[in-house]
Amino acid sequence: MTRRPSSGPLPAGASTSTAPLPRSLDPLQEESLNGYVLRLSHRLGVSPDHILRRTGLADLQKNTQAMAKAARSTVLPAAMAAKFAAATRLTLAETTALTLAGWAPYYPPINRVVEVLRQEKRPPQLDGLFATTARYCPVCLAGDGSSIQDSHGGAWQRAWRLPVFFACLRHQRFLEHLCPTCHRPVGGSSYGHLISLPTIPGLHPAQCRQRRLGTDRRPLTRDGLCQARLDYVDTLSPDRPGTELLALQEKIAAMLAPQRSAVLSGQYFTELQLVTALVLVTWPRARPEAPNAATNAADQYIAEHHMPEARHQSNAPPIDARACAAFLHAADTILTAKDLRTALIPLAPVENRTRTGITPTRHHSWDDAFKNQRHACSERFVRAAENLVPTYRRGPNGHRIASSQVGYEPEHVPAFIPQEWADRHLRGFTGASERFLRRTAAAFLVRRARGGTLAEAVQYLGIRASAQGGVGFGTVIGRWSRSQDNLHAFELAVDAIADELVHAACIDYQHRRRTLADWALPPAAWSHMVDQLPIYPGNRAIADDRKRLAVTAYIWAHVTQGEHVRFPCPPHIVSDPTAREDWRKQRNFVWRWLHRTDEHPYYRQLKPLLDAYAAQLNRAVDTARSSRQLARSLAN
Repeated sequence: MTRRPSSGPLPAGASTSTAPLPRSLDPLQEESLNGYVLRLSHRLGVSPDHILRRTGLADLQKNTQAMAKAARSTVLPAAMAAKFAAATRLTLAETTALTLAGWAPYYPPINRVVEVLRQEKRPPQLDGLFATTARYCPVCLAGDGSSIQDSHGGAWQRAWRLPVFFACLRHQRFLEHLCPTCHRPVGGSSYGHLISLPTIPGLHPAQCRQRRLGTDRRPLTRDGLCQARLDYVDTLSPDRPGTELLALQEKIAAMLAPQRSAVLSGQYFTELQLVTALVLVTWPRARPEAPNAATNAADQYIAEHHMPEARHQSNAPPIDARACAAFLHAADTILTAKDLRTALIPLAPVENRTRTGITPTRHHSWDDAFKNQRHACSERFVRAAENLVPTYRRGPNGHRIASSQVGYEPEHVPAFIPQEWADRHLRGFTGASERFLRRTAAAFLVRRARGGTLAEAVQYLGIRASAQGGVGFGTVIGRWSRSQDNLHAFELAVDAIADELVHAACIDYQHRRRTLADWALPPAAWSHMVDQLPIYPGNRAIADDRKRLAVTAYIWAHVTQGEHVRFPCPPHIVSDPTAREDWRKQRNFVWRWLHRTDEHPYYRQLKPLLDAYAAQLNRAVDTARSSRQLARSLAN
């Protein structure tokens, strides 16, 4: 249906100097702005340049030709929209519907362009959008059989500017991006402009506007263009999307529906864009086993565009709809996995865990995107990805920045991972002692919450860095990790322990460590315990003061959740090597007997007394409100 001249009132905000065109057209459903301009110019028998000038889409003060930018099809400034509506006799709602602005709340790349254009500070970066219409459905361009579409073609749809649209649901076929005659991208010659070569009239909206092959100079007439019809319908196309791809396309389309939650849709599209980029740079790690047209196209795309020797590869999805569909489907499969972190493991760069080589440039670009867009992701995605996939965020000094949303503070981390947690999450590792793994896991947890280096984390936990066996640091833990079948197994174990920590009682172990740094079991308390033990021949030796200092290490380890071997040496024997060595032997001897199944009868009866005292000490340290109260509690 064409619109007749009208002398009715102009839309609000329109300039009275904007003269209406002699004739206009009703927009087609889901039609894009550039498609509408092409159809209208064909209807009026003029060049697209003429329409761009008359409707105010081109800034003639800056351009000698009406080279309207492609960003105009994303959002139109209010004044420009009013002029366009007045010239074409459309309502402002109809004009806005030709752009992508209505999807801005649901699709973050559109919203970013809208915000930049609103501020008018710099040209927008069309990250996550094609600069202009890059894909098309030949059947849609052929029209629906009505007289108006038979004459001027069907709609160039606005959704074809979104990389996430790879199939036409109405006709259940892949979108195309190449001209069937010149085999070049249909939007490849627009150079970011709304219409390619807009000064050339006489072309049908469904004709290719690429330069004729062999033409070097800018064509001035249609004879210098390809002119092939894009609405050729190949009814025998064998590579139609499978059921899973069509279901994915329906899901994506539904995410843009007005009734959907803008927050949830925004999170989904942000995460889909991020994971698709990661799938692309790590292909074929996420490639499905069963080959099809989409995966074969993805393989070919990677072979042509992501050679190993290439230094700067793009993380943007390909224009080819089949290859893009394969990457999107792999990404969506990962995002919908029950265990997202496990699903992301194959895509994580090995360099993050082993420190060998240099992280590929493509992973660095992914890291930048993740860091810039993490605020727009769901908490589930951030927690799954931030300690696995990206290289760690670093501050000006080059040290790691604390991870966000870990769910705990560094003071809540025990210096020695509790035995029950180790049994559940560290028991299956080989080639390293359990003590080493428990100690190192604690350091990893502190570094996540506190940032900095492993050495700083170890110092925070009160572990001597020079102790035999170390704590792993980069060298030892990296070498050990490379010997495992799964390079990420230890990080996953730390994740599981972190979950245990988050759901456990909130205890300030750092406060306990500081409070008990120079503490020892009071002699009176020790005598009281000894008096409760039965008298057997020879058991008087257990009252020895060396035993008091030895059981102090047991109580300290119980309260601080640290290693008994890390208990500080009593100050009065530090300078006496003989006494210090004797104390160390007594400490280890008592510890072993207190943990043996065939306990010595004296230690079997002593252990409950020590445990009860440790429980009282826990309460005293955690609840004391003054240093005087605490000192009195420790003395008693």
